[in-house]
Amino acid sequence: MMRRRPRRTARLMTVRPAIAALLTALTLLATWTPASSGRAPTYRATVLRDAYGVPHIFGRTEADVAYALGQAQCEDHLLNVVYNLHAGTGRLTEILGEGLLEADKAQRLLRHREAIERDWPKLPGVLRSYVRAFAQGVNDWLADHPDALPRRVEPFTPVDVLAALRQIQMLSGVAIAKADGNAAVGEAHPGVPPGKSNSWAVDGRKSATGKPILLIDPHWPIDGNLQLYEAHLVGGKLNVWGFMLAGTPVVDLGVTPGAAWTFTAGGADSSDAFALRLNPDNPDEYEFDGEYVPMEVRTETFRIRDGDGFRMATERFRYTRHGPVMTNTAGEPFAAGLPHWNDGRGIEQFWRMGRARTTRQFKAALAMDRLSYFNVMWATSQGDIGYVQTGDVPLRNPAYNWEQRVPGWTSDTLYQGPLPFAKLPQVENPPQHFLQNCNVAANEVTPGLKFTREDFPPGALYGHYGAYRARGSRVTDLLTLAKDLDVARARRIVFDTYVPPADLWVPDILAAVQAAGNPEDLAPAVDILRNWDRRADADSVGVTLFRFWRYAAAAMTKATIGRDQLRVTKSRTSNGGTVLTITPMSEEMQRDAVAALRAAVANLKRRYGRIDVPWGEIKRLRRGGKEWPLSGDALGRLGLDTLRATAAADLDEDHKLVIGGGQSTIGLVFLGDAPEIHAVTAYGHSNDPRSPHYADQAPLYASHRLRRVPWTQAQVRE
Repeated sequence: MMRRRPRRTARLMTVRPAIAALLTALTLLATWTPASSGRAPTYRATVLRDAYGVPHIFGRTEADVAYALGQAQCEDHLLNVVYNLHAGTGRLTEILGEGLLEADKAQRLLRHREAIERDWPKLPGVLRSYVRAFAQGVNDWLADHPDALPRRVEPFTPVDVLAALRQIQMLSGVAIAKADGNAAVGEAHPGVPPGKSNSWAVDGRKSATGKPILLIDPHWPIDGNLQLYEAHLVGGKLNVWGFMLAGTPVVDLGVTPGAAWTFTAGGADSSDAFALRLNPDNPDEYEFDGEYVPMEVRTETFRIRDGDGFRMATERFRYTRHGPVMTNTAGEPFAAGLPHWNDGRGIEQFWRMGRARTTRQFKAALAMDRLSYFNVMWATSQGDIGYVQTGDVPLRNPAYNWEQRVPGWTSDTLYQGPLPFAKLPQVENPPQHFLQNCNVAANEVTPGLKFTREDFPPGALYGHYGAYRARGSRVTDLLTLAKDLDVARARRIVFDTYVPPADLWVPDILAAVQAAGNPEDLAPAVDILRNWDRRADADSVGVTLFRFWRYAAAAMTKATIGRDQLRVTKSRTSNGGTVLTITPMSEEMQRDAVAALRAAVANLKRRYGRIDVPWGEIKRLRRGGKEWPLSGDALGRLGLDTLRATAAADLDEDHKLVIGGGQSTIGLVFLGDAPEIHAVTAYGHSNDPRSPHYADQAPLYASHRLRRVPWTQAQVRE
């Protein structure tokens, strides 16, 4: 029995991990109840931890579950909880000092607190109770563990919780607005960096069970404040398993008894940069329709930790009718038009998705359109699969190019209302019986789609449009041929190590060496590449040589070799198919290819003393002083872009590629009368080094294995 204490400030003295004793048992049964003053709600929940330490929380009400979730997150990911609950409201300087001032300024500029406080009364009462209970669970855990952190923190409020989620939801929108703002006037920006996640869904025609299968595979940091947290929440109308950010109480990628969903980066363009003409006599005024009008100016005060005390600092923020004023890299001001700028209710859509049981209920939640730059993939136990490229897209004047700065001094560029959700690019139940989005454009999610960007208002069909994505091409081939998918067959697709860029380059590398007269010093390298099966397996030496060839190509800044996007041209056929045309190598490219191979050989010999180095000796997973060999690779520094995404772009001082992201949390979901979920996390569920769950999933992750997730209380207890 654990008693819920009155809300108070926790005094924090020394750095200690979350209480290891609570994590050593395979299951934990806990009931929370408050002091009997009658002034505070009563929260009762049963928390069962499965064999891998994942909490399955069962309560009478949703608030019961939220309170216990706040406690469980503190036990497992305490530092991430505290960081994120300070980040959204721009208060990181209060705990971490001067170095986080710019991060705090960026969040204060976005007015998270104001939007949330204004819209808080508009949220359903049961959701407000849910958020309050979560914040109280965190506060009471800190009060009960005063030595868990080095310093005292103030109790958190529902505003802190909702701001933690809102600032993450707005990340991509801000990035796109800045890209627009940095584009030269009259030139479109080159786009935001490519996303790095996988998702796919098949209907019952390709599934061994006759029901849909959905893959949840976000390529995300595996540690740090963005590390995802796994839980199963059951209470009231809530029954949802999945992954969420620490410090927030809603599942972001998840499964209910009747629905499952996931995201990849690459949604609609909902952001813009409005060029400003400032009054030379008053920089707080800007031109609009022929006259200077005042900006809204606000001053924010920051408490910055300085030793055992604080110092204060202030910052002025300016706003136009278009949005907050930012500055591009050339020092030029612009106003950012941002999605959901005037909406503080983003949490409600995730909450309603977590309650959905049917196709109709899930689509109704999705149609709230409070998500940002996402490709959403979904499936239901009723047999439906679907995709939508989301974004709070404004209706814009088509006379302007909205991928560059547009004039902020004329009402001609004012938004003309929101684009209806039904007008966004979306596909349901295609005749090909599958959908995929591995960061491809919306018209590439299944073969045969004929729509193009010109069929939509500006920005609606946007993310990764027209770009070659190796993972998308590979999984399309695999799913086209797939049938009777069971766990084993589906798992082979999830962890597929085939290297599509090898098909673009290896034959021409070999041809270039032959054209150069087959230099004797390159003969061993040629043999390795010729005999390589083009898979990035841990025991492969061919992938190591090819990866180092890519490193060498990346260092040749004026060369075009290794740059897949420059080599592949995509075109569409009349029936909606996609044709990839590979540009032949020029003589200059051949010389560069040979030079890069020679550089790769020299680099391998210098680092390892030989060129036949198994990939798993270099690509590593590291946690708590232990290491595991890995397969696969991701983007970055001309990475290999395999479906088995293990992200590490740069060699460390030990000449190893230790991953920090990629396939961070995987969920393979078989829908039916009850969902059957197979999952794995790169490390383990707990961030406490003393916990048995600190790295207990690492061997599974390294060897392409998944664990069965229990769904009912009886299954968890077993």
